[in-house]
Formats: sequence, C-alpha cells, structure tokens
Amino acid sequence: MNFRTFNWLNQKFPQNYILRKPLIGTLIVAVFCYLFTILYKPRHTNSSDPFSYELTMAIYLLALMPPLYFTIRMLKLLPNFKYKSNWSFFKEIAFAFILFLILGVWNYFFGFVMENTEGRWNIYTFLDSVRSTLILGTLPYLLFTIQNSRYLFAGRYETKPDEDDRQKKKSESVHINSKLKKGDISFDPESFLYAESNGNYVAFYFLIGNHIEKEMVRNSIGDIEKQLSETPYLMRTHRAFIVNLKKVNQKKGNSSGYRLKLVGADAELPVSRQHVAMYDKIEQDL
Repeated sequence: MNFRTFNWLNQKFPQNYILRKPLIGTLIVAVFCYLFTILYKPRHTNSSDPFSYELTMAIYLLALMPPLYFTIRMLKLLPNFKYKSNWSFFKEIAFAFILFLILGVWNYFFGFVMENTEGRWNIYTFLDSVRSTLILGTLPYLLFTIQNSRYLFAGRYETKPDEDDRQKKKSESVHINSKLKKGDISFDPESFLYAESNGNYVAFYFLIGNHIEKEMVRNSIGDIEKQLSETPYLMRTHRAFIVNLKKVNQKKGNSSGYRLKLVGADAELPVSRQHVAMYDKIEQDL
C-alpha cells in the first residue's frame, strides 16, 4: 500500500449511523435482513421444523439482536474504535468486518439450537454461516457508509474561504480573560490540549504543528473553567487541570480515577474521582 492510499484510507470520515446509535442501528439491521431474506430467500436459508421459513428467519434475527447490540458497544470500548473525532474510512470498514465476523460465529452456534445438528459440525458449514452473516449484515451497514462516501473525496478539492467562513472561524475561537491588562488570549479549541493551574497563573498548552506551545494567563483555574463552560469537551478533570477530551488517545484507570494521554503530549493528566461520571458522559457524546 503506497503512502497516498494509506492517507486516503485514514482521512477523517463520519462514523456509521448504526455505530453512533447502536440500539436504533440494531433494529435497522434486523428489519433489513429479515425483509431481504423473506423477499429473496438466499440459498442455504431454510425453514426449521416445525417452524415456517418466515418464522425461522424471525427467530434467527431476534436471537441475533442482543449480541449485535452488545458487540457494537463492546467494540466501541477498544482504543482504536473509541472516539468519533478520529474516525476514518479504514476504521469504518474494519469495524464492520470484525462485528459481522463475530456475529457469524454466533449464528453458526445458534444453528445447533434451530436446526438438525447431524452433519453440522464441520468447517464448511461454519465458513458458510460466517460468510452469509458477513454478506447479509454488511449490506445495511454499507448503505450508511455509501451515504457518507462523498467525504472521502472532499479533501481533493480546495476552495478559497469566503467572508462567511472566516467569520464563522472567528466566532468559533475561544477568548480567555486575564486579570492583567493585555493578558487576554484567544485560540482555536482544535489546537488546545490542556490547561494547568500554576499559582496565580494558568498555563495553556497548544499543539501547533508537531510541537507544543505554552501561554500563561493570570487567573484562577475556577474562573477559566467558567469561561470555557460553553465548550463541554474542554472539561475540568481535576482541581488543577482542564483537558480537551477530543485530544485524548489513551485512558487508564477505573471509577476511582483515570490517567489520560493526549495526542502529541507526553504527560499523563488526572481525572479525579468526583469528575469520573461527568468525564464518562461527555466521552460517550464525543
């Protein structure tokens, strides 16, 4: 794979609707697969005595819904699939493959409950069950991926920003008031990593290109928190720290507290016990 292809596959891409809304997504997949099997009757899909074909397919799909929902939720806890903010086309496809591969294995073993087990315990039946689940399950998933496919090519076109774009960019910047005259700062929240209380000052850290820049503002961390309250992902995680949760790429710990690693930063930043619940809520919405 050449460098250009690698960058193309790893550019930012909207996360599939089925993954963003697992409960609704599970219903969409189940309804789509049921209608597809009823209308087209793919080969190797048969009724199971004493049930009719329609009832057999309904039972299979009802049994598939809980593991589908919980597998989505579990896979989204993995570091590579955790954050929507760094989702890519490669992750979109990899998630679907892993998800429906796991469900194919589940489907194979559930067949021992629904069908005659004689002659079923062999590699060919197993591979056929996995293949059928992969193909059928990815169809509704790919419909949402195709809907977002225009974003894969958006980066190929460069347009000169107009006045509205510049005004929007300006309005999105964050302004911080200082206790000193001419000590105020403004910044793009996308470049902000974290802020740390330092005596009568607060140190702001920004990722600019490949290096970190620091700015000092004379103010309290509590007042800075109030000024950032309209940007929920810039969260106070500790009495001395405010962190850009969109920049978190690793989290360690439990309900007693977390340690966070940020993109481009070496330091581990704390999430204290009293902030864990709020952190989890905001992280889920990202």
